[in-house]
Amino acid sequence: MSNILGVDVGRNTIKVVSISKNDNKNLVLDVIGEAKTPRVDWQKGDAKAMNEVAGTIKNLLSDLKVKSKQVVVSMPEEEVVSRLVRLPPLKESEIRDVLKYEAETFVPYPLDQVSIDYEIIEKDDAGRLTVFVIAARNALIQSYIKLFKMIGLELLALESPSVAMKRTVDSCVTSIEGIILVDIGEKTSDIISINKGNVYFARSMTVGGESLTRAISLNLGLDMASAEEYKKAYGMKEMELEGKIRAAIMPVYNSIAEEIRKAMALFLEDHGKPAELLVLSGGSANLPGLAEELTKLLGVEVQIIQPFLKIDTTKISLPVNVNSEGCRFSLAIGLALRGLL
Repeated sequence: MSNILGVDVGRNTIKVVSISKNDNKNLVLDVIGEAKTPRVDWQKGDAKAMNEVAGTIKNLLSDLKVKSKQVVVSMPEEEVVSRLVRLPPLKESEIRDVLKYEAETFVPYPLDQVSIDYEIIEKDDAGRLTVFVIAARNALIQSYIKLFKMIGLELLALESPSVAMKRTVDSCVTSIEGIILVDIGEKTSDIISINKGNVYFARSMTVGGESLTRAISLNLGLDMASAEEYKKAYGMKEMELEGKIRAAIMPVYNSIAEEIRKAMALFLEDHGKPAELLVLSGGSANLPGLAEELTKLLGVEVQIIQPFLKIDTTKISLPVNVNSEGCRFSLAIGLALRGLL
């Protein structure tokens, strides 16, 4: 059993994954499960809301018979400020002080209320640095620390989704340097630019799977549950239901596609070459026809992520079909892979 749990506290579901390495150094799935996230605003530290979420996670871990006590957790990308910063040649001891001044230009909170971390992703021949900087509010960090203390778990690390998702991509996509990853969640979607194994850009947009479902519900007069089923069944397929589902979701699709196009243009500007691959992840990645539509529009190869591709899943009874639903667990897998890749 792995000592580390990856826990993705999403807006819709809480997902738990644990991965270990066997004697042959191959990745093995030890634990996988999910539970509905309580519809409460726990991140502001409300005691009643936090107790409800803590209880849900405790029950899930109990049902899965999890004995691990160490966890790696992600914060929502929309709550994390990230930026690529280029610096002159500096000693390691000088970088953090310089970044405090740089952060004043892009962190929208008083700097005494945030924590800043960074990763050096490139150093040129002249010693100049390219640094990926991440900042998060201390109040939010403390809420996560408090939540997992209530559960009785040791919080090893709090990560941005971009950092964790990069691990998932590294584990299942090989020999391709330039990648745009789009993780489509329930209420928000994250766009992450990866080149040569490093994150160069990450941003969140306030549109996701629920936006697509709501568009169908409003246009066709359906309740949300029925609209969700129609979305999963017909998606972007032009010939299905006289194209009514496709027509309903096109405005939402167009807004997502436009943000991806902007990210691809930025990739080209930053690296002098186009991204080679667009990878879709999250609950709506499998929307029928979505990958094909994006390929036609953007002229780039599009793949739906297969995060379990190189993970042995035969050791446990699986509660989900990892071939069709594995993309929903991409973030939890990336968290669980910390220290294994």
